[in-house]
Amino acid sequence: MSITSMTKQDKVMNYLTKGKTLSQDSAYSLFDVGNLRATISDIKPTLRSQGFSIVTSTGRNGETRYAAVARKSCRKTCSK
Repeated sequence: MSITSMTKQDKVMNYLTKGKTLSQDSAYSLFDVGNLRATISDIKPTLRSQGFSIVTSTGRNGETRYAAVARKSCRKTCSK
């Protein structure tokens, strides 16, 4: 029996597809992701194939937050 561990990218994808948002600081503390922007760039094609788009917003403290939104409910704010 082999145990497969989830990659950081898998953890970020699962987190975002549950409807949660993620900032660089929270990505580092939760998943030890050093460069969230690069991780989002890497996982974007996979999320798009699963029917999600990546949306960015600005948090209360001015930080960039990322979210995955189902494309059917996505409006003008979704990235292409």
